Amino acid sequence: MKKVNLDTWIQLLGMIGVLGGLVFVGLEMRQSQQIAIGGQVQARNEAFLNLYLAMLDEEPTGRSLFASGYAAALLDPTQLSDDEYDVWFMIKSWQVMSLQNAYQQYEMGLLPTTVWQQVESRIQDQFSDCYIRPIWLTAATPSMSAYLSTLPSDCAIGQAQEL
Repeated sequence: MKKVNLDTWIQLLGMIGVLGGLVFVGLEMRQSQQIAIGGQVQARNEAFLNLYLAMLDEEPTGRSLFASGYAAALLDPTQLSDDEYDVWFMIKSWQVMSLQNAYQQYEMGLLPTTVWQQVESRIQDQFSDCYIRPIWLTAATPSMSAYLSTLPSDCAIGQAQEL
């Protein structure tokens, strides 16, 4: 049997060290890319959300809906006037986009599980409101649509509508 000299062992350890470093750099690059994509998703969704907020800015009808509980609770919007309904729809659209943004962040691994559990509860509550469900179904990304299809189809309020 041949003896391997010390230089060969040093070269082998050096190569293993270089390979380990490359693996580490690759993992860091992957994480940086994921964070960058998450930032792009956040920026895109923030632009949509800001549009809705701008339309609601200084809107007395919106303030009235928040004060009466229509912005947060699952209430029947068919009792609202046309102007109130339009503002209610914008508020609910903003909420849906905000929750969808959180889902996308979670899907990318950028949202902690504890925060996701709160978001998931809000999504389920909002989706169980069949007055809001059409907003979900028209605004959802493909992955969000797949997630929504796993939720119960029962309505806590309103009637299910086919799109």
